[in-house]
Amino acid sequence: MFNLSSSTYPIGLDISDLSLKLVQLNRFRDHIRVEAISHIELAKGLIENGEIKNQTEVIKAIKQLLVKPQYGRVSPTEIIACLPETKTFIKLIEVEKTPNDFEMTLRSEMEKHIPMSLDEMYYDWQVVSESSGLRRVLVGAGSRAIVDQYTDLINKTGIPLGALEVESVPICRALLAEEHFKYRGSDKTNYGVIDIGAQRTSMTVYADKTVLFTMSIPLSGDRITEEISKILKIDFKLAEKAKIICGLDEHKAQGVIRDVLSDVINELVNRIKGVIKYYQDHFPGKGPLNKILLCGGGANIENINQLLSQSLGLEVSSGDPLTNINEAKEKLKSIFTETHQISSSELKTQGDKPLSITQDTSLSYSTAIGLALRGVFIDEF
Repeated sequence: MFNLSSSTYPIGLDISDLSLKLVQLNRFRDHIRVEAISHIELAKGLIENGEIKNQTEVIKAIKQLLVKPQYGRVSPTEIIACLPETKTFIKLIEVEKTPNDFEMTLRSEMEKHIPMSLDEMYYDWQVVSESSGLRRVLVGAGSRAIVDQYTDLINKTGIPLGALEVESVPICRALLAEEHFKYRGSDKTNYGVIDIGAQRTSMTVYADKTVLFTMSIPLSGDRITEEISKILKIDFKLAEKAKIICGLDEHKAQGVIRDVLSDVINELVNRIKGVIKYYQDHFPGKGPLNKILLCGGGANIENINQLLSQSLGLEVSSGDPLTNINEAKEKLKSIFTETHQISSSELKTQGDKPLSITQDTSLSYSTAIGLALRGVFIDEF
């Protein structure tokens, strides 16, 4: 059924409401390469807010990705997938060392942090560091109903499920050099990693080579598009093109799109400031946040980096999902490049010159690449 390749590493599968993305990697000595990569759009309603509503159609789409990737060939080893961010929880917590059973003590501490009964969750944990009286433990948890749903989905593809991860973990694994198993740097950069997706946005704070916590931000790429559509009285598809091409550039379309985006971006800035304050209040010993990295489709909004940087007083830049693999983007240009064009008449603005942009879409593959890296990084070199 499948075209076989030589890779023995897991397939990273990013499942979102409106798309699926697949990445499989291979390793040649210490060089990590892309073996296969692909994506497919999903019809609305198949997955809603992370819940799978039409398992049959989603399985068909996954099998299509496996059989006909846009680049390379897939080896059916096992699948590493992520759970929807809104249905999961991840945080670094401190647990006192006591004579009691550690997991009982951990459960008691987790109940103070997780807004759901532990009986309704699957959870996993890892001790990150220890001091004389405390253990610092990274806890990840997910709704039992959602975990069971995704487990059943993957198993029905005919390929074994290797693991399910909380989304912030593979994103950091893809974007941050500190996550590489051979990283020996002494730089202690503290990051905010913001994933601006079509359906949701989240911000993860990462310090001392570990995820500290993730917070959802009630903002999405689709919401921005809907706002543009409403104000300019154009359809959703046209508004999406306008958002991509014009972004926050005041010289394009007479700055109309920039004006529409300003209120939304201001709200994003305020939410980011709230996350930073939470970090400063709850993790004062970690030092200041040094840098913000953007990923997800919304990271490609023209000039968003500059505006956020000015508003926050922090360095803000787009992440690089190929940070920890040895693959030139040029090799994957046909996959990672999209060209969009729109006329001023379509936007109902003055001027005859059509507007266009060629966009690098690699950031939308950050989660899938990070999932695929899991198998490579835990392999023994």
